[in-house]
Amino acid sequence: MTGYIPDLFPYTPRKTQPEIMASIKKCLDRGKHMVYQASTGSGKTICTLAPVLEFTAREDKRIVYLTRTNSQQKQVIRELRSIGGFYGIGMQGRNNTCLLALNDEELANGNADELSKYCSDRKKEVISQIGEGKKNFSCPYYAGLIQCDLHELREHVKKDVPTVDEFLDTCAERGFCAYELSKILARDAVLVTAPYVYFFMPVIRRRLLEWMEVEMSDLIVIVDEAHNLPDYARELASAELRTVTLERATGESDEFGDPKINEKLSINGLIRLLKAILLDTVDEFIVDEDGLIPPNQVRSELLHTLGLNSNQLGGIIKDLKLQGDIVQQRRRDEKKLPRSYIHAVAEFLSFWMSMDRAEYIKLVNGGANPGLEGYCLDPARITESLNYCYASIHQSGTLEPMDEYKDSIGLPFDTDLKKFPSSFPEENKSSFYMRGVSTQYEAINRDKTMTKKLRTYLSDIIAKVDRNIIVFFPSYRLLDDIGIPAVDGCGKFYVEAQGMSQPDLMGMVDEFKERGGVLLSVIGGRISEGMDFPGKELEVAVVVGIPYPKPTAKQRGLQHYYDLKFGKGWDYTVKAPAVRKILQATGRLVRSEEDLGAAVIVDERAVHFKPYLKELRLVEEPSREVNKFFDINESQRT
Repeated sequence: MTGYIPDLFPYTPRKTQPEIMASIKKCLDRGKHMVYQASTGSGKTICTLAPVLEFTAREDKRIVYLTRTNSQQKQVIRELRSIGGFYGIGMQGRNNTCLLALNDEELANGNADELSKYCSDRKKEVISQIGEGKKNFSCPYYAGLIQCDLHELREHVKKDVPTVDEFLDTCAERGFCAYELSKILARDAVLVTAPYVYFFMPVIRRRLLEWMEVEMSDLIVIVDEAHNLPDYARELASAELRTVTLERATGESDEFGDPKINEKLSINGLIRLLKAILLDTVDEFIVDEDGLIPPNQVRSELLHTLGLNSNQLGGIIKDLKLQGDIVQQRRRDEKKLPRSYIHAVAEFLSFWMSMDRAEYIKLVNGGANPGLEGYCLDPARITESLNYCYASIHQSGTLEPMDEYKDSIGLPFDTDLKKFPSSFPEENKSSFYMRGVSTQYEAINRDKTMTKKLRTYLSDIIAKVDRNIIVFFPSYRLLDDIGIPAVDGCGKFYVEAQGMSQPDLMGMVDEFKERGGVLLSVIGGRISEGMDFPGKELEVAVVVGIPYPKPTAKQRGLQHYYDLKFGKGWDYTVKAPAVRKILQATGRLVRSEEDLGAAVIVDERAVHFKPYLKELRLVEEPSREVNKFFDINESQRT
């Protein structure tokens, strides 16, 4: 099967699209899993949706389409509309869809569990208030929903297939709860698009299956921007306790009279002890920004200082959690967000004491807000649920090396791994690198002029290439060390500052797109991964150095784990992330058949990435080669 175009495919297919859809059809017919990489702009969303929808219509399956961002959800719904004839719905958490939370700063900052409890209380009150004939409701939006004509509303949504934002606007106009309504409407949806957490958090996944009235074995799961999934799953299975949480727990305890948790120990006494142990651990084990600590370090200190055995310590943690429950209930009685920092401390301690040593490491983190972290090394603890679905499709523009992705998230050995060529002419993009420069720590220490050489190459490119340029640095530290090149006569410089707010960043990027110039950024961040720069908005991407992960204690622990599990620690945890970051940064360049783009990697180690950048060439003067590339291609178009 070399190509396949479903009858419901709504566009004239581009070069590689029939091949993509044929591979997906084959995967679905076999009930298997598929991981595929296709370049940015190749139409992955529609190429996946068309064969999957055709299959679900024939085999009575349902689709969960998982995304990382709201914009990706919008794209899914828009493509569903373009196909026509299928009903789907976008779902998001209460933070984004609760109309009460959108107008209340405290609620807007609540986590999923807190908002769930708050919502449950308001719903019970509304039902009681309706029964009593009252007109003022604790939640007017829920009251409006349960008193409306659901049939009319359901038919309206099925007809329009709105995006989440459009759905939210409709609910706000009519005075209905968008979150509760989306739960009701999920039952009839062929496709539900939702954030990752809806499937990978077990308790939320169970609710989603209940709302959809479907079994796991009847689900086809699509994972968009799948290169994010392993790190996301690790973070989801991890937990940390920061100093600021301990301090807030102390304030909370003071508010309630510093309750006793046994005959000798108060909550504040335990919190002070925990903080002292944490700070001592920082002093003893931190190297640079974090440190690996022995598995029993905190437990031993607690047992020794308190004179307890393990069972007694477990009892104290349970009592601490009970006090947190009391605080949460008090907040609920006051109709406030049921937040308790005491409860958060107890939950962390319970997690910390029960972690699986084989799949977790224990860390201490430094900085202005030091803390303890139980870090999950194996994302498959979270993602193994995919194996219970009928099939799953994982897609991204940057999934190489795909065997690392498959192994990391625990997909079966017979998972299809596919890389599809760009839909756009190969000559639209070129990549260059040069010898004699490197951001490697040893190289910079060995050659004291290395930073000057890096700055010289960068200045030469910026001075001689009159194009919109983004320069990606591996870290803010190197960006500061090299600084803004002194180049006379070039356009305006824009610099992404560390900790820059989203509105400020977007404002700067919009100005760069409109006015042009040179934008200095950090690779792996918001600009290199999540933003579009079509046409001449971005023509040259310069990557200064190879973005290998920083060798922290966490990174070393991860590499050691993958050495033991797969025998590929360096390849899977050092090289693979660097490959993806480079592909993400340079993938911003060509997003249509008309786009031209040149990438320059200012580091001689780029030679090791030739398998992933087929067009990569060694040059002596990158600025000359970049200009030559544009001159040749633009002259051919005139």
